[in-house]
Amino acid sequence: MPDNIVELKPRPRGRVTVKLAGGRFFTIPQEAATFAVGTLLADEDIVRLDRMDQYFRGKDKALQMIARRMRTSQQVAAALDKLEIEDNIRNGILTELTDAGVIDDLRFAREYVKLKRDVRGMGPFRLRHDLKRMGVRRKFVDDALEESFNPAIQEEMARELAHRRAGGATVDEKAARRIADLLRRKGFDYEIVNHVVHDLLHRPGVREHEQEIE
Repeated sequence: MPDNIVELKPRPRGRVTVKLAGGRFFTIPQEAATFAVGTLLADEDIVRLDRMDQYFRGKDKALQMIARRMRTSQQVAAALDKLEIEDNIRNGILTELTDAGVIDDLRFAREYVKLKRDVRGMGPFRLRHDLKRMGVRRKFVDDALEESFNPAIQEEMARELAHRRAGGATVDEKAARRIADLLRRKGFDYEIVNHVVHDLLHRPGVREHEQEIE
């Protein structure tokens, strides 16, 4: 229903908050506030202010998130849903930021894979699961994993992790199962895990020592 403007309050970054007699308020760009205190707004004017407010609140939220660290489009969309941004406004914000390169799920996937591979020693199966959970498209996940992994890299990583886990100890069946479980949790291919653990079980006996790592 129509309502009167009772306050126009300046805000940072060239914004102004428009407060209505009924208690509703909207924050919009200064240049869009072409009315004065006491103006009676029709229903369509209020809808326009509401949609403008949603757009700027949603875009501000998205940019704040991305300024802290890269996010996937799904992560941004979920945050905008919590702000109760309408679907078409949310989708417009996502499209705008994607077209501008601010949201880039392929770049996110590439950087995530490289970081988790190099710092956490994670394999492709674990990384695929994590990226899927974050809403990254399958093609982007495939491309990122293909760039960072091949069977030789996987085996080298799994072998290094397994040898660190075993230390210099002779590996028996029980220790081998623990190492296999660790490698699977890290996300390595089952065939590679079996190959690496088989080699550990059949390597020459060495000093009894065990070093725990995670």
